[in-house]
This record gives sequence, structure tokens and C-alpha cells, in this order.
Amino acid sequence: MSDGYDPYEGPEEEDPLTLSPQVEEILFSLDTPADVMSAISSVMVEMREALELGVLPPSGRPLPGLPGAYVSPMPRGLGLIEYHETTTAKGEHGFYLARVIRTDDYPTGF
Repeated sequence: MSDGYDPYEGPEEEDPLTLSPQVEEILFSLDTPADVMSAISSVMVEMREALELGVLPPSGRPLPGLPGAYVSPMPRGLGLIEYHETTTAKGEHGFYLARVIRTDDYPTGF
């Protein structure tokens, strides 16, 4: 019995955070340690909050020589997340999460 109403169907919105294949691999891998997953999620929450306020994430630091590129440290000193300012297809401000640099992967993670 369906009246065509789906309570879980919301407006089609674009996600302002775009993940690179490297970041997707880390986020969706069963081998990613829980503390790293938690740290990445924490930075992503900070990015979403910054987008809602129309500012850059407070922990972000510019990458010299790459306009619009930044790094944010992950909590507990687990590494860095490199991201770039972008716009969505609808022209809204967003971020492209380019890569995760984990301290336990150094130097192979670079």
C-alpha cells in the first residue's frame, strides 16, 4: 500500500564536500583504524560547520604556492587532511578533500 509518499526522500541537495578517490578509499576501508576514521570525521564536521557559516575551517592553513589549497590537522596528531576550495554545480561554496596524510604512513603516505 503506497501513496507515493516516502518519508526518507528529501530534496536533492549537492554535498559540498567532494572526496578524492584516495580519501574515499580510506573512509570506506575496513582496514582504517577507528581513531583515524574518527579524526577524519571530526575534520569533515568542522568543514561542514564552516561552510554553513560561510568561512574557512579555523584549523585550516594555506598551502604555499597553491591558491585555494589548505591543510587541516587531524585531532590527536594523527596527520593532516589536504583540501581545496571549490564550488558545486549550483554555484555554492564547497571543499574537495584531496588527500589524507597519516603520520603512521610517513614517508610512504606522501
